[in-house]
Amino acid sequence: MESILGCVLQMYVYLAYPNEADSFALVSILISSITTGYTSAMIAFDNDVDTEGRKGQPRFYGYIPDDNGLRGRCFTLMTLIGMLHNLSRSVGCALLAVTDKNLLFAFVGGEILLYLLYKLARGDILFWARVEGVAGVIVSIFYRVIVKVIADFSGCIHWRHPLELGGLAFTMSMLWAQIFPFVALIFFKDNDKKEALTIFLASR
Repeated sequence: MESILGCVLQMYVYLAYPNEADSFALVSILISSITTGYTSAMIAFDNDVDTEGRKGQPRFYGYIPDDNGLRGRCFTLMTLIGMLHNLSRSVGCALLAVTDKNLLFAFVGGEILLYLLYKLARGDILFWARVEGVAGVIVSIFYRVIVKVIADFSGCIHWRHPLELGGLAFTMSMLWAQIFPFVALIFFKDNDKKEALTIFLASR
């Protein structure tokens, strides 16, 4: 969560105050994204290689190869995917924040609301580790929102689990994260930077 917020904030500052932010700011942004990608890969990797998980849910766990060399390659690719996914989502949020912060809150808040309504419609709003009463509802909604934000900004493969986002919600989140920055770019008013940003987003 810290790296996610840090990356968005740094991108916002870089876009809003380009004269004050030097080129070293890009290094800091890259470090935040790599940290998010690394943490995302570590969560997914640790859960997938867990012996109990593989025994109990062999159809879900087991995508990490048993060969050490292939495991290292898989982990590296997962880190890079998480990093690029984070950059995509963060650029979109930063573009909206520079244009109009209310627009950013409308987009992100709207996505979260749609997700909670989707979970509610499926009868899946309550957290799988049940807490009774009103406290349980509050804890469940808080947990669902946190997982949604982490999955949206990291692309962590583990959150596709049926007890977390679920396959459909995870897939939609991954697709929207790639489309989102291009939508945000439509609202961005600095035409001098638009071309460079379009090239950057298309080359990811």
